[in-house]
Amino acid sequence: MSKKVDPKKNKKTELNLSAEEYHELEMILDRLSVQNPEGTSLDNYLKSLVKILDGREDLVAALLERMGRKPSKVGFQTFVVLKDIVRDKKLAKMLRQVGYRFSQRGFSAEEQARPSDSVVLVQKEGRKPVAHVLPVNGTFWLFAALIPEAGYAAPTLVTALMERDFERVYIKVSEGSQKNYREFLQQAGEYHADRKPFEVPVSHAARLFFELLDFCKKKEASPEQDQATKLLTPFHDPEKPPYAYELMPPLDDPRDHLEEVDEVELLKAIDWSWLVFPKEEITPYWQRMQDLENPVLVIPKEIQEERTTELMKTAADDLCIGKTRWLYQRFFEEQALWLKLSSRDALAWSAWLVAQHLRSPARVGDNPVVAQMVSLSMRQYWPKDFEQREPQAEPFHRTESGLIVPA
Repeated sequence: MSKKVDPKKNKKTELNLSAEEYHELEMILDRLSVQNPEGTSLDNYLKSLVKILDGREDLVAALLERMGRKPSKVGFQTFVVLKDIVRDKKLAKMLRQVGYRFSQRGFSAEEQARPSDSVVLVQKEGRKPVAHVLPVNGTFWLFAALIPEAGYAAPTLVTALMERDFERVYIKVSEGSQKNYREFLQQAGEYHADRKPFEVPVSHAARLFFELLDFCKKKEASPEQDQATKLLTPFHDPEKPPYAYELMPPLDDPRDHLEEVDEVELLKAIDWSWLVFPKEEITPYWQRMQDLENPVLVIPKEIQEERTTELMKTAADDLCIGKTRWLYQRFFEEQALWLKLSSRDALAWSAWLVAQHLRSPARVGDNPVVAQMVSLSMRQYWPKDFEQREPQAEPFHRTESGLIVPA
């Protein structure tokens, strides 16, 4: 005879999360999945999470429960820092179970989070740090910073950029001076006449540095990375928004302004190659589009175009999620900043609308630029299928289904 089960003892604690909170949870998990447990950026990110999640106990409990399913060093550090936020006795049992899972994997329950006291850099009078961003085609967030270092006569020059396909961050640290720093910027400006370097707060350059490390696929420590980390950490405040938020206006609901986005001109102005979706991810949608464009039965042109457009939106919804959505958002925040400082206000506004729409919980498929990136990605992998019968004067043209692709 089977033993009766006491429903009270086996009732699982229910967490009440909204759709937006589930989306936020996935974004946090994606961000934590690429963190280095020994890196400074993890400390900074956890400090920001404490403030962001304080008072949101169900979301914290859901996050820690997910981290406990596959215990890791990053997961345990997250658990140690965030567990005290949860004060609800109903969630205490869940947290005990999470702690037990970590202990079963060898993580000591007595281990403490690393010190999170902020470091303040005191500069000598007359030796102020300076930083510039260089929006050069073919690079991803190239910046340069000249930072005075205590105990050294000459300041240190730090440059960093992402190499193609997010494989590695190229970091250069060397002795510098105001003179060779100006020469470096001048040469960069002469080589790329339409993309002049622009000055940003050093805190913004520090943000770009740690985000480059987050986006990088290969986590390889190096002496120059360690030195750059040491120099830039005092300026890094993950809770402070990117510099664009000081120059661009806030939006109550970006969805109300999407029709103002000039996606054609915006895509002409930026290097969108960094946003191309991986071939293995987009292939199923390409195959479905081929089926739509070559139907067995005769379908009215209007219906066929409507189905193709909806397929592009569905692909955008499915592919631009988690870390990819964050990448798109940050990319267009930086493009808005560059275009604003270049006095290209109309394009800056388009980039800003794209970024703010991605920052909101709105449907990605409705974002005109992301939907176009689905089409551009297909064009990248299957160019022959997009060749036009007649030459085009413009670098972009519109297909019968309304998609904008390079000519």
